[in-house]
Amino acid sequence: MKKASKSRVGITDQMVLIGFGLAAVYWILESLLSIFLSYKSNFFQQLLGPDIDQIWARLIVVCLFVIYGAHTQFTMNERKKAAEKMQKDAATRARFQKLLSPDLAERVVSGELKVEKGGESRMATVLFADICGFTAMSEKTPPSEMLQMLNEYFEVMVDKVFRHEGTVDKFIGDEMMVIWGAPVTHADDPVRAVRAALDMQSALVEFNKRRTASGKSEIQIGIGINTGNVVAGYIGSTRTMSYSVIGDAVNTASRLCSTAKAKQILISEDTRKFIGDLFELVELEPIHARGKFKPIRVFNVIDEKASASKK
Repeated sequence: MKKASKSRVGITDQMVLIGFGLAAVYWILESLLSIFLSYKSNFFQQLLGPDIDQIWARLIVVCLFVIYGAHTQFTMNERKKAAEKMQKDAATRARFQKLLSPDLAERVVSGELKVEKGGESRMATVLFADICGFTAMSEKTPPSEMLQMLNEYFEVMVDKVFRHEGTVDKFIGDEMMVIWGAPVTHADDPVRAVRAALDMQSALVEFNKRRTASGKSEIQIGIGINTGNVVAGYIGSTRTMSYSVIGDAVNTASRLCSTAKAKQILISEDTRKFIGDLFELVELEPIHARGKFKPIRVFNVIDEKASASKK
């Protein structure tokens, strides 16, 4: 397959020379035919052309061969470039569709949205969602059934994340990490994150109805959300890399998630500042996070206010 591909590339890049070659073959064959029909032995005279009109006719045909070769080479090169671009776009689309909603992935592929490969400081909202009691559940459930449950659960959760144009950063066992503000930024990223969390909890109710109907146990999740400065970019080795964010804001969101009980959506004071009065909140006892001198103020999101949902 590689030899055939190289052969096609070689032909594509040599079409002008091939045009010259075909013109030369035509010229020689016509000269031989002229010698044969005229019975003249002066080969060089017949090769050049017996008269000026025939010489011009041959030159015109030679030019046509060369022009055809040049046009063919240009067309084949353009097709090759188009095919390579399609392959590159398909690979880019496949990579970003795992992170972004389909419409955002298309905007990245088209170049409308730029994803920087180097690290950059950004303001982002980070969401962590974790299944409560997962370890105990996994000890009682066969691995194949547990894996199937996780795949079905993540399918539902990712759908809600993409609805609010969040970026799926990674799955860590039963935990998922989602970002708003990197690589795509919206003016209302914190609001989108909280709305996505509410949708995730609502979707889980329907998900559990299907599970209990088939004789399976319900699952519950806790969610933690924080807003702050992060460093966003590609992380990994030269062989495998993924887009992610790092920073204290990420650690705080993870800490909130580990504190959250079943059905809770805990947000930090930093996120609270950005969402205004769109949601019904209940302030809880502050939590102490490792590496922080001051306790973190925590708010539990109850629901979105009726007036806010119309905005």
